[in-house]
Amino acid sequence: MAQWRGVSGEVTRGGIFDRNGESLLGSYEEKYVYISPKWLKDTEIEFLQKNNVLTKTNSDEPKSIKLSDINLEITKKFIGKTPGIFIYSKKMRYGSSALATHLVGYNGKAGIEKAFNQILEGDKKANIFFDGLGQPIPGISKDASGEEKWGVYLTIDSKIQSIVERIMDQSVKKGAVVVMDADSGEILAMASRPNYKQYELEKYIKGEDSPLINRAVQAYIPGSIFKIVVLSAALEEKIATLDDEFFCTGSIEVGGNVIRCSSYEKGGHGRITLKEAFAHSCNSVFIELGIKLGKERILEYAEKFGLGKTVLDILPEEKPGYIPPYKNVYYADLGNLSIGQGNLQITPLQAAQIMFIIANDGLRKPPLLVKKVVDKDGVVKQLEFKEKEAERIISSDTVRKVREALEAVVDYGSGLFAAPSEDVFKAAGKTGTAELGDGTNHAWFVGYFPADNPRYIIAVFIEKGQSGPLKAAPVFRKIAEEIYFLNGK
Repeated sequence: MAQWRGVSGEVTRGGIFDRNGESLLGSYEEKYVYISPKWLKDTEIEFLQKNNVLTKTNSDEPKSIKLSDINLEITKKFIGKTPGIFIYSKKMRYGSSALATHLVGYNGKAGIEKAFNQILEGDKKANIFFDGLGQPIPGISKDASGEEKWGVYLTIDSKIQSIVERIMDQSVKKGAVVVMDADSGEILAMASRPNYKQYELEKYIKGEDSPLINRAVQAYIPGSIFKIVVLSAALEEKIATLDDEFFCTGSIEVGGNVIRCSSYEKGGHGRITLKEAFAHSCNSVFIELGIKLGKERILEYAEKFGLGKTVLDILPEEKPGYIPPYKNVYYADLGNLSIGQGNLQITPLQAAQIMFIIANDGLRKPPLLVKKVVDKDGVVKQLEFKEKEAERIISSDTVRKVREALEAVVDYGSGLFAAPSEDVFKAAGKTGTAELGDGTNHAWFVGYFPADNPRYIIAVFIEKGQSGPLKAAPVFRKIAEEIYFLNGK
């Protein structure tokens, strides 16, 4: 044993797994042929040279070639018949079945691969072993690749991740989806589109629509999903109740800016309660509400809901979003601020966090992404990334009212297309159509289900998807239905 030596340029690297220990990398083994010319007869070398497997200049040097690149006839002629040629396995880190590619990242340069690079870095590992005479030992070499079970274990559920990615491939050209456990705050899925293949990076570096960007943690104008924050603030501060009546004429002027409601063409919503205004996403009423609240309280509640700062502090790509400083918001800006427009940006992950607070009885605790980390010696570094103590943002009474309004959105408001097609469970949520000022809009829907006892939160963002009600809400519905029936519910 002591006289053996191993040869390999392959560096092993820790795995990245879902919550159940399933690899997210799509790793697979590729068969390679190892040719050791010193152990071949002259006639065999000549035959390999004639078939362009060996060159005349370097015919003495050992060579590894992918099995699929070698003629089947050559393989049959040599494998198992000469000590100079044998097959061994080489592990390919990224495969076509990889999941959560934006979250996982690649080669220590992005995502979890970058964040945990020190843990994931491994040692060189021998694929080919030689005895003391320099003779390759095929039997050992064949099994040299092995399977690594050390690395980073995420809270991601690969079954839910697969559902999300399949539906996004059908319905979302550019955008992101985040799925969260409504009780624990564990992130069960995070996907971004357009997608990319980690093993073909060169193709995507200058790709159209920036395929390497993780849109789940990039910041965008939220539009009307921000009305969840404004409604929560108004109810908590007792500025209004759900039954208060307002009058919408279809537009409203604030500091010289005239802002239209979606009901403008029809002459306005007319007399409407606050609950109905939320359900139908009435801009006029929410601007009126925002003026009553004032910029201080709107910005204060935006911060309470975790906006303007990163959610995870793990992913290198995560943006904090943007909440404008108090001094930079003028009366004329208040209209846009009240409806999630203007100088305001949030990430799809932050949108899920807003809903997590509502589903969690008004308590804010950090969402979780990492379950445990296992080093190459098998030592578990952290069994759980411990959550900080929950902080109360709004009262239980306010939460109950906000949830009632969120249910109304799906029951009869702008979120009708988020309602499950079969009446097996009810959902709640909020649409958003964020105007970019160039005739295009981002489409949002953020919600949870079942409405009476939230188990899952889903945030859907479609970049330039035009309409939250028509584009984002149906994606929420499809994902919610498949998750619901995943365990035979």
